[in-house]
Amino acid sequence: MNVKQASARLEVSQATVYSLVAAGKIRCYRIGSGRGCIRIAEEHLTEFLDRAEPKPAQVPAPSARPRLKHLHLA
Repeated sequence: MNVKQASARLEVSQATVYSLVAAGKIRCYRIGSGRGCIRIAEEHLTEFLDRAEPKPAQVPAPSARPRLKHLHLA
């Protein structure tokens, strides 16, 4: 797919897709001479989305939680 199609799929601007490609966060193919036309495979978007998905927060077990010390103010 081209940048316009990728931006529509991700619901972001084309400039954002270009930035993500330039930063190496989305893999792509370049076809043609010079800088070429950017083409992004569906699997590249899937990889990006998998890495971008928030991970569930790790909550420590109750015994591992630090205990608060009570301060005695005079």
